[in-house]
Amino acid sequence: MPVINKPEDLKVTHQTDGWRETLVADRHTFNHAVMAARRWSFDPGASSPKFEHGEKEAFLYVISGSGTAFVDQESFILEDEAFLWLEPGDRYYLEAGSQGLEILSAVAPGI
Repeated sequence: MPVINKPEDLKVTHQTDGWRETLVADRHTFNHAVMAARRWSFDPGASSPKFEHGEKEAFLYVISGSGTAFVDQESFILEDEAFLWLEPGDRYYLEAGSQGLEILSAVAPGI
């Protein structure tokens, strides 16, 4: 069955120093969900903490803004509608550009 959530239905799960994480979906939100999705919002120039990607593949989709993804020893420019695929074990962090950065991240299966 399709489910629609409005922005006011979503829960900010983490907020600190120029960025916040909002839970979009996980197995607890929808009992049958097979993926987890989060929205990350970065103020201009803000950086995320360093993440170590677990045993699952994931993707990051740029909703708006720009910035840079630093994955292991490489850097990738992020612009509107860019899509970055992450493999198991990748270590990464993000830096927002001068206009900020909005990212949708998704991991399957849901965690």
